[in-house]
Amino acid sequence: MDQLESLTVNKSEKVKPTGYWTFFCNPKKWYIDKFILSGKIEDSFAVSEYHKEDFKPGQLGVIRVGHDRRTKKQLAGKPRLDRGIYAVVKILGSAELMKGTEKEYWEDEGDANIVRYRVPIRYIKTLLRKPILLDNLDLSAEEYDKYLIEGQQGSSMPLSPLAFRRIIDIVGGSDTLELVFNESNEDNDSISKLEKKYYAAVPEVKERVSRYIERGSIAREYKRRTGFKCQVCEALNLDPYSFKKQNGEYYVETHHVIQVSKLQAGSLSTNNLITVCANHHRQLHYGNVELIENTNASFVFEIDNRILKIDKL
Repeated sequence: MDQLESLTVNKSEKVKPTGYWTFFCNPKKWYIDKFILSGKIEDSFAVSEYHKEDFKPGQLGVIRVGHDRRTKKQLAGKPRLDRGIYAVVKILGSAELMKGTEKEYWEDEGDANIVRYRVPIRYIKTLLRKPILLDNLDLSAEEYDKYLIEGQQGSSMPLSPLAFRRIIDIVGGSDTLELVFNESNEDNDSISKLEKKYYAAVPEVKERVSRYIERGSIAREYKRRTGFKCQVCEALNLDPYSFKKQNGEYYVETHHVIQVSKLQAGSLSTNNLITVCANHHRQLHYGNVELIENTNASFVFEIDNRILKIDKL
């Protein structure tokens, strides 16, 4: 997909990558409305060559539509699109030289055959029925992104993280994004691959990777190994068991001790997990808690001025 807008960027003044992207779409050349209505969710997108090295799996972006100058014949009865944001996408890989895909959505099939740097993307939130119109997008001075609002002559541009998060708040929050991790299994080898794959992902994606592991088969096995106990309650000499679920198991949650937002090596593995009750899980995230020691054998926390040692399995 390619587009031409009003604002030209001096290639010698490269905008610093942020992990978030604005992808510019000219609906006269590529029929984004027809594509979204098809229900397809994966495609490739042409990117500006001077940012071709900056795209990594797990980054996020928005599809920005400029002025819709299609003729009545091209519209074929469809309404003209207003300038706005029509989708949120996840970057699936690095930029590579390739032809365009989904040729039936191009006005001129020849444009699809042009070899350009393109990145694979997945549509994780479509907004065709309720786009975020640029004329109505109220951004603060800190959130304002001139390329998002004013456009540019190019295919892609780094997007302000604050502007992106404002957009996500408008569409209902990051939990409404259809982020899917299609790993075939969750052994330690696949966990290591996840860490490598998403090392450059944005925080919203890293958090979802963390939850994917905490609620998956590795977490279930770790809960079984700890006897479904809250390890913090046990260290405090309190009853470590919560209520029983319908299957007879005690309810317990898993927690990654080292923040997964950095996605450093080993942060997703079982060596970084403990099992906790819902109350202590919230306290570990939001309370007066400090990790003061992390060895191969144990974690040592200071929680409300008490020192607690929790052995690793």
